[in-house]
Amino acid sequence: MTTINCIENFIDKNFNHYSSFLIQPLEKGQGITLGNSLRRTLLSDLTGFSATAVKINNLAHEFASISGIREDVLEILLNIREIIFKPVFNTHLDRETRSIVYSFLHIKGPILVTAGMLKLPKNTLEIINPNLHICSLTTDSDFFLEIKIESGKGAILNSQEKKQMDIKVGQTSNPLLLDSIYSPIKRANYQIRIIYDSKGNLKESLVFEILTNGSITPKRALQESIKILLTLFYPLVTKSLFEKFSKILKGKIIKRLQKKLTKNF
Repeated sequence: MTTINCIENFIDKNFNHYSSFLIQPLEKGQGITLGNSLRRTLLSDLTGFSATAVKINNLAHEFASISGIREDVLEILLNIREIIFKPVFNTHLDRETRSIVYSFLHIKGPILVTAGMLKLPKNTLEIINPNLHICSLTTDSDFFLEIKIESGKGAILNSQEKKQMDIKVGQTSNPLLLDSIYSPIKRANYQIRIIYDSKGNLKESLVFEILTNGSITPKRALQESIKILLTLFYPLVTKSLFEKFSKILKGKIIKRLQKKLTKNF
């Protein structure tokens, strides 16, 4: 019987979460099929949150200057891009539904502005890296920041956002658009190793590595990618087989898989 076990797990100082999983035994040739399917699903189909547009002190464009702030606007935008958002209840996001959350900050200097100072609606999102530096206010001037945060998949350049998305931030105009990286997966790789079973038969083992940005655990990411693949293949079963084995496919297999994942992690 094929088993899956977590063989390495740690979180680094930047909140990146790494895990390595061992899946074995597999028939010869199954390693690349399973590994490639999981990798592509992890990198392209998991949903996450990202800042997509920003309003700073009613600036008209990113090349404008702000008095009383050490950083220029482009540097502030790059810092905001690094903020990692996570749903409060750690629920898996619906891949077909686009969620939008607005964050605000109105503060008076002099002060060091960090991501943890942002105000978010209750029971929506939390910030994984609250100590992330946004900018430094060097005078007692007011600083206003409004961020539009959206859910999505993959990555979208701001030039694409202008065409594909509603770029309005709240009720304000002239938002500064950001290149948005929604995917919570920073890296997904696998290695295939040749092993032998107890009878001396040639088999394969799959070592799968996942690195996330901390908004989702590698275990949860792997579980979600498996669910996505099951959902993809499920409708492809012929109608007769679908009717005959629907309860098994939809119930027992998924429950057994979840139980196995929970037990072995």
